[in-house]
Amino acid sequence: MSTTLSTIAQRLADEIKAQDWSDAHTRPDGARHDRQVDRKATDTLTAEQTELVRLNVVWVTGQALLEDDPRFDIRAYAEACGVSTSWLLTKRGAPNRGIESGLRPRRSRVVWDD
Repeated sequence: MSTTLSTIAQRLADEIKAQDWSDAHTRPDGARHDRQVDRKATDTLTAEQTELVRLNVVWVTGQALLEDDPRFDIRAYAEACGVSTSWLLTKRGAPNRGIESGLRPRRSRVVWDD
């Protein structure tokens, strides 16, 4: 992909891609998690479930990045995060709009009530 991400988007993408999301549903380990050295007794998600967790993280962080940069490219970001090409391309290899559909259509900040 030819689009260059902003510095913060690239850093987020690198972290998202490097993280092991397969046990995100049972372990709040943060960015330091490394299954190569951590205990491995927790249940893990299937590859498909893990992909969905990663995709949701991409959409949530991507929405915030879009709020900051109107030229933000969710497709390039998703690819840099390691999202499967099945979410990026049709079976014929053309771009689909699945990635874009995960963002809110209008830029609107989310404000949570306490």
